Amino acid sequence: MGNLFPKRVLLLFFACLLYGGCRPQQSGPSIEFTNIPLAQEGGTQRLYPIEGRVYGARPGQFIVLYARSGAWYIQPYADQQFTTIQPDSTWRNTTHLGTEYAALLVGSDYLPQPITDVLPKQGGAIVAVAVTEGTPVLFWQRRWFRVAAGLACLFALLVFYRYRLRSVSRQLNIRFEERLAERTRIAQELHDTLLQGVLSASMQLHVAVDNLPADSTARAQFGHVQRLMGQVIEEGRNAVRGLRSRGSDSLSLEQALAMVSQELSAEGRPGFRVVVEGRPAPLHPAVRDEVYRIGHEALVNAFRHARARNIEVEVGYVANSLRLLVSDDGVGIDPTVLRSGRDGHWGLSGMRERAERIGARLKVRSRVASGTEVELTVPGRVAFRNHASSLPLRWLARLSTRRAGGRALPGQGSEGAE
Repeated sequence: MGNLFPKRVLLLFFACLLYGGCRPQQSGPSIEFTNIPLAQEGGTQRLYPIEGRVYGARPGQFIVLYARSGAWYIQPYADQQFTTIQPDSTWRNTTHLGTEYAALLVGSDYLPQPITDVLPKQGGAIVAVAVTEGTPVLFWQRRWFRVAAGLACLFALLVFYRYRLRSVSRQLNIRFEERLAERTRIAQELHDTLLQGVLSASMQLHVAVDNLPADSTARAQFGHVQRLMGQVIEEGRNAVRGLRSRGSDSLSLEQALAMVSQELSAEGRPGFRVVVEGRPAPLHPAVRDEVYRIGHEALVNAFRHARARNIEVEVGYVANSLRLLVSDDGVGIDPTVLRSGRDGHWGLSGMRERAERIGARLKVRSRVASGTEVELTVPGRVAFRNHASSLPLRWLARLSTRRAGGRALPGQGSEGAE
């Protein structure tokens, strides 16, 4: 018999496991918590879920919840006093945070107090009472940790942005230097071959004209050819000078654009001025040259084809971009030409290609008899040297800049340069 007793105990143990565990028999109904909110002194406007289960509840009974924050406060609100027990004996609701939480199993005729210093005890209409402490707040659940984590993420993003900006700037500088070297090589070859050849031909033509008789009728024709060749030589020199430019020229972008009118001879010279907005900043040499070429082409078109009374150039140095605007009040551009260009001319397409090479945005707005606007916008990280380090200073300068019609360059009034 002594050996049979342990076997019976084991059989009873396994029977308890198979039939739902060996929970001790209760003398009456009981309550347990399955989801306990955090322990935090002082309630907040935010509500947190609280859940549990009832054993031995009868129909018509409810759960009344309290949260302790100094005193005991009924949850979730004074006008929402009862929590319904589900058919599966579970209950769930929301509560404000407190240091302790209590659940009361009560009858339908119970009238709970909204605030009490002492928690009601079991008896009468209160069938069962369960009290539990709030779940400890871990450090990663605290507000200061969340704020610090957010600031750390923001700082990491800023560091990554600065690193990416410097990397892109280095790549752009390498590309600009390669382009400048190629332009210098092309300029040297043009000077040593084409331009020198035209100069030699011009000198021989001068010798031939000098040997003609004074009363020869061919002198006038040869004189016209000489003038044409002189114009070609001058334009070639200007082109070579532009190709060899490395940004170390004494002229700034706005000063170089202000001198374009002196290169052009037009009947009834229109009013011309250059306006500068913002504080001028050093530009990358290759970007400066490309912007100058685009502005030069726009001004040439305005002086030669627009028949305008007034032509204006605006150069804007703002925090995040370089802006160039060439506008006139002339006859405008035909919509067909504006879309596809003019046969045999590459002015508009050339400007668009130059803008694409430096990552800029070019807009050409024109209406017949209403003038033309050519607007070029270059991102600051591409246009300006040391853009990342001087960005806050440019932002402050932008706030303090007063347009007041812009700042016209000395000697560039509305009457035009001579």
